[in-house]
Amino acid sequence: MDPLAPSAARLRASASIRGATPYALAFALLACHRKQEAAPPATSAAQPVTPPVVHETSAVAPLPVKNIDGLHEAVRPPPKEPRPPAPPCLRLPGTDLQTLPDLKSGDAAPDVSLLLDESSRQYEAGHYDAALECAREASRIDPASVAAHHFRAAAFAELGQLDEARTAFARALALDPDDPETLRSVADLYVRRMGGRDDLELALDYVHRAIPRAQKTKDKELQKELYLLQSMALDDLGKPAQALASATRAAELDPKDREARREKGVALFELSRFDQSRVELAKLAAEEPDAWAEQYLGLIAERAHDDAGSRAHFAKAAQLEPDAFRSLAGVTREQFDAVVKAEIEKLPAGVREGLSQSEFSVEDFPDISDLIATDPPLSPGILGLFRPPPETAPDDAKPAILIFRQNLARAVRSDEELHREVRDTLLHEVGHLNGEDDEQLRDRGL
Repeated sequence: MDPLAPSAARLRASASIRGATPYALAFALLACHRKQEAAPPATSAAQPVTPPVVHETSAVAPLPVKNIDGLHEAVRPPPKEPRPPAPPCLRLPGTDLQTLPDLKSGDAAPDVSLLLDESSRQYEAGHYDAALECAREASRIDPASVAAHHFRAAAFAELGQLDEARTAFARALALDPDDPETLRSVADLYVRRMGGRDDLELALDYVHRAIPRAQKTKDKELQKELYLLQSMALDDLGKPAQALASATRAAELDPKDREARREKGVALFELSRFDQSRVELAKLAAEEPDAWAEQYLGLIAERAHDDAGSRAHFAKAAQLEPDAFRSLAGVTREQFDAVVKAEIEKLPAGVREGLSQSEFSVEDFPDISDLIATDPPLSPGILGLFRPPPETAPDDAKPAILIFRQNLARAVRSDEELHREVRDTLLHEVGHLNGEDDEQLRDRGL
């Protein structure tokens, strides 16, 4: 699984029929497929960061930059290998020098707009090193050019240099904190390529700032993209009802946008509205091949005990995006029980004692009554569940701890990962038994 993907700890949740509101996040596969190295699905694939329109300005508040000065030398990351220099922008092969008289004369610096035009052409052609060099030259000539810093950030993102992209976006946003194009692009970076909780919350702030400007200019395409990013972030933050509202708004602005429609189907799945989700996703899959629609259709069929249907959908998803759907979903109940037994035996004595004080069981999936017992509902992809006794239960009634075989198997790609996630899920749920909430457990890496 992509190292930038959110931890599976985000799918361990507590639930209580007393009306507690635990923190639950979207299915791990959804979060994982939004990162740059995941196979590109339409709903949340790593899309190119959109460069600005050259004649427009852009900007956002400075973004946090990793600071390792206080760390011990032994844990400093190794220095990056230097990249070979790209040729100067206006000497790149294929550049039309007839349009660049300043370069030919050698008497003056080239016009910034020409450099940005060339950066845009190189970016659209997929030549991100060249696009970066052109944007760099533009920013050297005019350090106050928001567009130049925006182009630098977009190229850095495509080259996988995410810290550099954040810094370049910060430069652009320091110059113009409210430019909707830059706000959209930095939100895109945080949602699709980074995806940590802080990243997602920052992205929502940027989208919130950009939407009024996009509405004022009546830019429907930009509005749609902003609502789509808002939906993705809200879904990953465990707010499926709000995610559904944003995805619906994006789809209304562009009824043909497949990403918006897919996000709508995913949000319905996260709300346990499985019939409605199936209708939305089946339309997408019928129109053209769609790996992620097929995957979610498989999950819905699986919950309905439609084994033939789920196998067919999962096979189509794996055929379309083989790297995205490698999991241990085929692990048998006997194999899984052996993993659970082995991990319980390795738990500290105090944790084993806590587990013995509960009604512990392994289930294939969470029951829908547990999912909808909280507001918002728990994700159907949760890995484990702590259920305290109801208020009307006798004093000696035990709480329940459950872990979910199919969800755990789909969240991992190796036996080693399965052992680790089973162990961490057990530790998480026993932590709830001991009175810890989800925030405290996340702070401990669970």
